[in-house]
Amino acid sequence: MSLMKEYLLKPLSDLERLLHKLEDELEEVEEERMFVMGQTGIHLPGAAVKKYEAEVQSLKNKIEACESAIREKTAS
Repeated sequence: MSLMKEYLLKPLSDLERLLHKLEDELEEVEEERMFVMGQTGIHLPGAAVKKYEAEVQSLKNKIEACESAIREKTAS
């Protein structure tokens, strides 16, 4: 089942809470990434950088799907 279909099964109030939670998680991951990558003299392996990028992209995809589901539910 696609993420969008899964979200459309949830009540609007749950979607709004989920969206807030996802946005908070994204902010935390981005802050952590900036802190870790901003350390001078520390070499980060490419895998660590890719892990952050994948996590950020995954959260952004979930946020986009959640926002779309909210828009669809409020339009009907």
